[in-house]
Amino acid sequence: MPKSTLFRSARQTAELWRKVFALLKNSQGPQLYLVLGLTILEVLFNLGGFIALKLMIDGFVKPGATAQTADLPLWEITFVFSFYLASRLTHAAAAYFRAAQGFLVCDFVNHAIQEKAVKTDLSFFDSPEYYDSLERARQAGPQRPAAVVSNVSNCLSSALLLTGILVVLASIEWRILPVLLIASVVILIVQLELMRRRFLHQRQLIQQERQAAYLGWIMTAQSFAKEIRLWCLGPFLNTRFKEKRRSVRQKYLMMERQKSRSEVAVSFIGVFIMIGVSSFLLRQYHHGTALISEVIVALLITLRAETAGRDLVLSLSKLYDDRLYLNQLFQFLERPAQIEDQPAPLPISLPRAPKIRLDNVSFSYPGSQELALRGINLDIHPNQFVALVGGNGSGKTTLIKLLCRLYEPQEGKVMFADHDAKHINLSQYRKQFSVIFQDFSRYAFSASDNIRLSEITKPKSVKSFRTATTQSGASEVLERLPKGDQTVLSNMFDDGVELSGGEWQKIALARALLPKSKFLILDEPTSAIDPNAEAEIFNDFKQKMNGRGALVISHRLSTIRQADYTYVLEKGRIVEEGTHDDLITHGGIYAQMFKKQSHAFQENDLDIALR
Repeated sequence: MPKSTLFRSARQTAELWRKVFALLKNSQGPQLYLVLGLTILEVLFNLGGFIALKLMIDGFVKPGATAQTADLPLWEITFVFSFYLASRLTHAAAAYFRAAQGFLVCDFVNHAIQEKAVKTDLSFFDSPEYYDSLERARQAGPQRPAAVVSNVSNCLSSALLLTGILVVLASIEWRILPVLLIASVVILIVQLELMRRRFLHQRQLIQQERQAAYLGWIMTAQSFAKEIRLWCLGPFLNTRFKEKRRSVRQKYLMMERQKSRSEVAVSFIGVFIMIGVSSFLLRQYHHGTALISEVIVALLITLRAETAGRDLVLSLSKLYDDRLYLNQLFQFLERPAQIEDQPAPLPISLPRAPKIRLDNVSFSYPGSQELALRGINLDIHPNQFVALVGGNGSGKTTLIKLLCRLYEPQEGKVMFADHDAKHINLSQYRKQFSVIFQDFSRYAFSASDNIRLSEITKPKSVKSFRTATTQSGASEVLERLPKGDQTVLSNMFDDGVELSGGEWQKIALARALLPKSKFLILDEPTSAIDPNAEAEIFNDFKQKMNGRGALVISHRLSTIRQADYTYVLEKGRIVEEGTHDDLITHGGIYAQMFKKQSHAFQENDLDIALR
C-alpha cells in the first residue's frame, strides 16, 4: 500500500474515532470515563491476581520443602482470591454501566438520525440514495456506537492484560514470546479480511433487504388491504417476498460459512500454539533449567494469554467492523443541507400585509433533465383569492413547494415582501404559510392534535379552534366522534375511529385555517367532499381568509370561478391568466374546461329531472 494511502487511511480512522468519542461524550458525559476507569481497574486486579499467585507458589514450593514443612498461611490464599473477587466486582460494575450507557447512546443516536431526517432537504427524499443512506445509518446505529464502547473497553482490557502477561512470561522464558506475537498477527489479518468482505456484501444487500421489507409491509398495512383482497394479491406478494428473502438468506449464509471456517482455523492455530508452548516448558523443567513453580505459573498464564490474545484480535476486528459501519452513520448525519439559513438571515418584520411573487422561476427535480416549471411569474397579494388550474402533471404542486421553500428554483427568485426569500429566516418564512397538500398526512393522534399540529407549540386557543373547525366543516365531524375532539383518528389503537376521505379533508382544512399565517395554500382541498359541503366551505371564503392571500388548486371550476385572479398551468408554463370573465371571453384552455364541466352538470341535472 502506498505511503500516501496509508497515511490518509490512518487520518480517516483517527478522525472517525474522534467523532465517535465526541458522540459518546455528548450523550454520556462523566459516565464514559467511569466505564473506562472500571475497565482499567478490572485489568489491574487481574494482573495483581497473577502476581500474587506466583508469589504464593514461590513461597510454598521452596527448595528442600516437604508437605510437612511447607508453610501456607491462610492470609496468602485470602490475598490471592481477594484480587479475583475485586476483579469480578469491577467487571460486574463495568457491565452495568456499559448497559446503562448503551441505552443512553441508543436514544441519543436515534434522536440524531430522526433530527437529521426531519431537517434533510425534501429533494433528498426523491431518490433511492435517501433510503439506502438511511438504512445504512440505521444499520450503523443506534446500537453500534454503544458497542464501540464495549469493544474499546474489551480491546483495552485485553491489551493491558496481554502486556502484563507477556512481561511475566518474559521473566520466565522469553523465547515463547515471538511465537505468540506472530500467531496473534496472523489471526488478526484473517479476521480483518473477513470483516471487510462481510461489510461489502451487506452493503450490496441493502436494497434487496429494503425490497423484501417493503413487500412485507404491503401485506400487513391497512392502506393496501382492500386491493390485496379484491385482486387476490396475497399469493403473488408472498411468493415475491420469499424469493427476495431466499436470495438475501443465501448470501448471508455464505458469509456465515466463511466466518465459521475462519473461526475453525483460528481455533486450530490456538491449540497448536498451546501444545507447542506446553511441550517446550515441560522440556525445560525436565532438563532442570526451570523450577516447577515457574512451569505451573507459565502454563496458567499462557492459557490466559491465548484467551487474552484471542479477545484482543476479536476486539480489534470488531473495531474495524465498527469503523466501516460508523462511516455510514456519520456520512448521513453530516450530509449538508441545500436549503438552510444564510449567514445573518433577515427576520420576518411585517409592518404591513406582505405579497409574494414568483419572479421568472424555473425548476427541475434532482436527477431529471426536464424542467417541471419554466419561467413562472405569479403574484399573490394580501386578501386576494388566487386560483391555479391545470391538468395532472402540469406542475401545480411543484409550484406550491417552491413557494414554501421546500425546494429552491434553479432560475429566478421567490420574492416575499420585496425581499428574496433566500435571505429570510427559513423557519419564520415557512410559518407564514398554512398549507393543505393533496396528499396531506393523517396522524394517529387525537382529532384535537391533528388540527392543532399546525401550531402545536402554542397554547390552545378555544376561540381560534372553534372558528377553524366551524369554517372548515370539521365541527360536524367532531360532534359525531365518541370522545369528541379527544378521539384518536385511527383504528391502530384502542377506542380509535377511522374517518372517511371527506371527513379527513375537513380536519386538514381546519388545520390550515387555524394558524394566523399570511398565506393560505390549498391543493385540492375538497376533492373528497360532496358538492353541498364544498359550497358551504367556500361560501364567504374571502371572509374566512381573514385578510390572508390565498392560492387554491382545484379541478372544480365552480369553486375557482369565485377567485379574484386565475393562472392556467400547462406543461410547466403559465399559458393563461386573468379573471374568470376575462378567461371565458378569451376562449382558451380555461374556457374549454369550464364549458365541459358546465355541460356535465347540465346533463346530470337533466337526468335527475327526468327521473
